[in-house]
Parts: sequence; structure tokens; C-alpha cells
Amino acid sequence: MSLTKSEKKLKKSGRTMRRELSLYILSLALISSFAFIVALLFFFEKGITDTAQTFILMETRVFEARYREDPNTPLPTGTSLRFFYDDFEKAPGLYQRLIDQDELEIEEFIEFEWSPHGLEEWEDSRYLVVYQHTLPDKRTLFVVADYQANLFSKEEQQEFDDIIYNILLFGGTYLLVMLIAIWLYNKRINRYTQALALWADSLLLSDLQKPRPNFHFRELNRIAEQLLSAFERIAGLIDREHQFLRHASHELRTPIAIIRANMELLQKIGVPAELAKPIKRANRANQSMQQLTETLLWLSRENETAPSLKQIRPDILLDELSEELDYLLQDKEVNVTRNYFSGLTEQALPHTPLRIVLSNLLRNAYQYTDQGEIELSVDQYRIIITNRSHVTHTDHDNSFGLGLILVQKICDRLDWTLKLKWVDQGVSVTLLIPE
Repeated sequence: MSLTKSEKKLKKSGRTMRRELSLYILSLALISSFAFIVALLFFFEKGITDTAQTFILMETRVFEARYREDPNTPLPTGTSLRFFYDDFEKAPGLYQRLIDQDELEIEEFIEFEWSPHGLEEWEDSRYLVVYQHTLPDKRTLFVVADYQANLFSKEEQQEFDDIIYNILLFGGTYLLVMLIAIWLYNKRINRYTQALALWADSLLLSDLQKPRPNFHFRELNRIAEQLLSAFERIAGLIDREHQFLRHASHELRTPIAIIRANMELLQKIGVPAELAKPIKRANRANQSMQQLTETLLWLSRENETAPSLKQIRPDILLDELSEELDYLLQDKEVNVTRNYFSGLTEQALPHTPLRIVLSNLLRNAYQYTDQGEIELSVDQYRIIITNRSHVTHTDHDNSFGLGLILVQKICDRLDWTLKLKWVDQGVSVTLLIPE
């Protein structure tokens, strides 16, 4: 599915709810994954520590009970649990180097680690938990739980490492599942939002009576309902506009035809010389009204049938229209120059709309140039009408009025390109001739 330039531009710029929600979910997944890993590692280590502390506490209480009965009870001996009175003078040298008695507190557990070959290596590593306890006769008892890595087999060491690895694997798997869920969610949401966009873009007046598609989400269906409602309102406004144009233009055609017939009758009968000029002005006004009415009628047609084509030479058509509108330049100091391409040939063009467009553009140029120059340029691909007036109009910015609005509507309907450019003391209008 290809995107238009405007859709690509919108896609590149600006925020989207789908992208922002995905970022929120991804951020939450990253944070929760990290939190899970940290929590699991913490509780795993805490479990080991609590086990060692509970073992020390139980052995200490058993020894204290015996000590109450007989202060001469010898200290327990063992490989992983060592007891010392008052100081570490009789303790192994490693204990004396690792354990700082100043750090110890009564009834508190202190941990010490020793990894001579690096934290990742098991060889010769030691993990010590030291507990300082006061006996009933105020003597100090030191209890040391000594876990020696060398006492674990390779398989047991690997099992221990696998626990850490599985914790990290669990966190990574959780994050991967969240990423897949986000991707699937985005894919699903994008499918229906694109369907909504395509439906809205292709919606026509003829589709208003058709059932609305189901976009599977309440929010999207609500947006579709709002779009449909707005489109119906716009369609109603357009229909009323078309009805007004049709009715107004049809109502105007009858008096215009009557006026034109009576004008022709008066010319045949003959009129006094003093009425010749008023009759001519009335005839010209009648022609202008007839052209405006034809334009409105053409625009109000609801069918989308392409206008019929006719072999036309644009320069000849422009000259014909210029001759018809020549009366607008009477008593004006206006110089009309023509710059026509010598190799012009006939082209298959829509005659009626092209005639309406050129007639309106010429009329504006002739009407709003009281003194100056008008240049008509035609080549195989474009028609340019430029007027430069030496007299400044107070309504210069609005001088093209209704004519230009109608011309722009016709060009928009036929996908023609019309360019308007303000030049020195005038306006240049370029119409690209459709191929």
C-alpha cells in the first residue's frame, strides 16, 4: 500500500498515539524487566545469607544453652562453622586479614567475600558470615560461617551459575515477550487505523447510504461515526449550494434570453444615434451575464462525466475571445501584445471549460487595466495572460473577484494548474494546458 506525499510527511513529523503508547509500554517493560532481575538476584542472595545467618543463630543458641550449664564447655569445631572467644588471635590467618573487628557489632551479622582469582572465578573463593554474640558471663563469642568454593564439585558450581543465568534469561524472555506483544498490538491497531484513513479518504456522497465498516474498536468506530456525520453535513451544504446555483442560473437564463432577443430586435429595427451607445453597453452587460450564468451552470452539474474534447488551437481561441471582449478596452490607453509560439497545432481539449476559464481571465485583465499593457503568451503547454496597469486601483488586491473564484473552481474540478503571480503594477496568470 503506497502512501501519498502528505501522508509520508505526516508520518515523519508529529506524534502519534500508537507510537507514544508503544513507548510507554516499552519503557514499562524495560523498567519492570530490570526490576524483576534485580529483585530475583536480591532475594536469591538474601536467601543464601538468611540461611547462613539462621544456621549460625541456631548453633549459637545451642552452644549458649550448654554454656549456661557448664562454662567449661568446649567450643564446637567444624569446617564450615568456626567459634572463637574474645578475639581472632587463634583464628586462621585468612580470617585475621579479612575480618576487621572494628566493623563488627554486637548481635549483628557481617559478610565478607574473598575471590583471589576474580569475582567470576570459583577457585579458592571464600564467603564468610561473622556473628558477634555476648555470653551470659559477658564474654564475647565470635561465630564464623565459612563457605569454601573448593568444597563444591564442578557440577554443583555449574548449577549455582545456572541459577544466575536463568534469572537473567527470565528477565530477557519477559522483555522479548513484551516486545512481541507491542509489535502485535501496533500491527493490529495500525491495520484498523489505516483502514479508517483509507475509508475516510475514499468516502463519496454516493457512499453515505452504505453501511459503515466495522473497525473493531469502539474509539475508531466513534471517529468513523463523527466523520460520517460531518461528511453528511458537508454534503448537505454542497447540495444546497448546487441547488442555489442551479436555480439562480436557470432563473437568470430566462431574463437574459429575453433581453438578448429584444436587443437583437432593436438592432434590426434601428435605434436613434443617441441611443446607440447605451444599447451597446446593455448588450455587453447581457453578454457578461450570459457568460457568468453558463459558468455557474457548468459548476453546478453533479455528474462527474468528463467534458467532451474538441480539436482546438489555444491561440485561435484566445484571439476569438479577445475580439469578443475588445469593447472593454474602448477609450483606454492599453496596448495588447501577442507572443504566440510559431509551431502551435490543434489539441484535443475540453472546449466549454477552457473557453469559460480563458474568457474570465481575459475579462479581468481587460476590465482592470485602464492604462498600460496586456501581454498574451501561448505555447504548446501553457497560456499566460499578464496585465500591467499604470493606474493604481484602490481594490487592486480584490480586482479578480468572482471571476477568479469561478476559474479556480473549474481548474480544481478538472485538475488543471492555475498560477497567479503579482508582478510590477499588475498580475500574471499562467494556465498549464492539459495534455
